[in-house]
Amino acid sequence: MKLAGVIPPITTPFEDGEVALYRLKENLQKWNQTELSGYLVLGSNGESVYLNERERLSVVEVSREAIPSSNLMLVGTGMESTRETIRFSNQVAEIGADYALVVTPSYFKDSMKPQILYDHFTAIADSSRIGILVYNVPKFTGINMEPDLVARLSEHPNIVGVKDSSGNIGQLSETVHLSQKGFAVFTGSAPVLFPALCVGAVGGILAATNVVPQEFCKIQSLFHQGRIEEARELQNRLTPLAKAVTARYGIGGLKVAMDLAGYYGGEPRAPLQKPGKDAAEELRQLLVGVNKTNGS
Repeated sequence: MKLAGVIPPITTPFEDGEVALYRLKENLQKWNQTELSGYLVLGSNGESVYLNERERLSVVEVSREAIPSSNLMLVGTGMESTRETIRFSNQVAEIGADYALVVTPSYFKDSMKPQILYDHFTAIADSSRIGILVYNVPKFTGINMEPDLVARLSEHPNIVGVKDSSGNIGQLSETVHLSQKGFAVFTGSAPVLFPALCVGAVGGILAATNVVPQEFCKIQSLFHQGRIEEARELQNRLTPLAKAVTARYGIGGLKVAMDLAGYYGGEPRAPLQKPGKDAAEELRQLLVGVNKTNGS
């Protein structure tokens, strides 16, 4: 399977504070009817940092059962230590994950110099039974992986790509330019999917695709058909919703939007909370606007 396309970092559904696996299966069955190329399980939007190991493994197992073999299955496996990341990456490999997405360790962020990060990721890649993608998400970790470091990592045969959630198109472009041929560069920021494709990204791993998956798939499809102006216009129409469910309202807002769009969002896990009624109404209006534009 080609490592490319539009991939949602799927949310983890909860009911009464417990992981609701049947809701997860229902969401995946609906997403499977779209043109998504795959799924990221246990990403940031999956609230993976709030799950214990038993819960994480059960989410991976149910996702593997519900995701067709024709779709990519990435799993977020990054832990603070190199040793634990290797162990968990190989656990999900046994369950059937295709790739591991490994976030930069950040608790001791002042110590995470480029060489230490290089040694961390190459050690994981040396021991992982599946290919790994580097996850650069400065807004959560306080660490930004510069393009030259990512390019060095791209030389490792088992480091196959990067998810860059910085939203910095200049940085993304430089990463594409410096990295090895065939290295898969994804944007992790939905508002910049179109410009990311323009500078050579292979796709996006985007929170907003939990809500309107087919619309983001359409941006990439239009782009590859050479219908550039249509792709740009669609991006501009989707950007307000994309910003609302990430930067403005976070995971709670994303789950509200999912409920409004016919998926199961439910409650986030404490201490996260859903936004209030005004935010829900704003999200509803944004979704109405997207659907009106599409004639649905």
